Amino acid sequence: MIYNEGLDRQIRSYIEEHRQEALEFWRDLVNHEGQHGEKEALLQTASFLHEKLNELGLQAQLLETGEKNAPVVTAVLNPEASGKEIVFSGHYDTVFAAGSRGKDPFRAEGYYVYGPGCCDMKGGITIAYFVLKALQFLDFRECPVRAFFVGDEEVNHIGGRTIELIKEYTSDILIDFNMENRYESGELCVGRKGDYEYKVITHGVASHPGHAFDAGRNAIEEMAYKIIDLQAITPKEKDRDYSLSVDVIHGGTVTNVIPDRCEVMIDLRIRSYAALAEAEGKMQEALAKVYVPDTSSELILVDAMPPFENTPQVNEAYGVLKMISDTIGSNVTGSIQVGGASDAAHMPPGTKIVCQCGVMGANTHSEKEYARLDSLYEGIRLFTYAVLNFELFR
Repeated sequence: MIYNEGLDRQIRSYIEEHRQEALEFWRDLVNHEGQHGEKEALLQTASFLHEKLNELGLQAQLLETGEKNAPVVTAVLNPEASGKEIVFSGHYDTVFAAGSRGKDPFRAEGYYVYGPGCCDMKGGITIAYFVLKALQFLDFRECPVRAFFVGDEEVNHIGGRTIELIKEYTSDILIDFNMENRYESGELCVGRKGDYEYKVITHGVASHPGHAFDAGRNAIEEMAYKIIDLQAITPKEKDRDYSLSVDVIHGGTVTNVIPDRCEVMIDLRIRSYAALAEAEGKMQEALAKVYVPDTSSELILVDAMPPFENTPQVNEAYGVLKMISDTIGSNVTGSIQVGGASDAAHMPPGTKIVCQCGVMGANTHSEKEYARLDSLYEGIRLFTYAVLNFELFR
């Protein structure tokens, strides 16, 4: 473990001297707004990051991902160093439309900062950027370190090739630190549920409800039974491996026609691929049962965000990072598995990944989103030490 008082004074002094610069970088990044579909706005954010990484002499690249999708911004510190890369991954898109919070929405007040995406997850990108700067200041050259920032994470990269690029650039790495925000309780994330979206279509027989009532087969009636059976699939215990929720329903056209079609949308959250297989099997069983004669139902997968599984490699990586945090007196309080998805799920099985390595905060995806300013500076310190101790992750 590389740690001594002299080195720690050097790192703390560097962070203290760059406090304002880091805050201004965070401010500018938040004020570069954009959600999926606003490609011009996101291109400006990508250009900002590209320029800043080039200022470090890193020969940054913009990797195209699709006609409507924002590019990946990536750069490598120490590209000639031997060994596998450490990757700092993150996303610069947010769920907020540009301008929805007024001009230049970032603000700092006391110990907190506010603004769309300040916590999720532009604070994490700021940590990663200033870790690279601190490593240059320390003349660290022993290991390649990559920044990899995507622009379409909040929509699971629909319509683009970002997932392919994530898999390509993380196929053989030492470790990935995914810079999603931490909770204020201080845990790092070692597992996330996958998010699978399905459509169920029930087909019936249309007819006139007055003079041909018995000829009709009401798809809404059949779907009503299906909804009850589908909702019952979720295990009763709270520490469950999967949960299913029927969230949207559409059926019928007018009141004088027995409906021949009804659709519902389902949200399925799973901890593992084994849980996915079990849940899908029970869904198929539920749909195979017919209550209204001559009706049929089909299950269609609409979108898939795989789980970030809690593997031995993930736990090993977390254990090293927790040991580093304890040694330097940093603020990692433990590990946690959460329900929300992230790009950690798209990295190859067996990869060493620790997620939620960014700033601490709360109320993400809402106008009340905030982040703790002190967690920015402590995050820079912690992950500078993590890279300096790269050999511990082998």
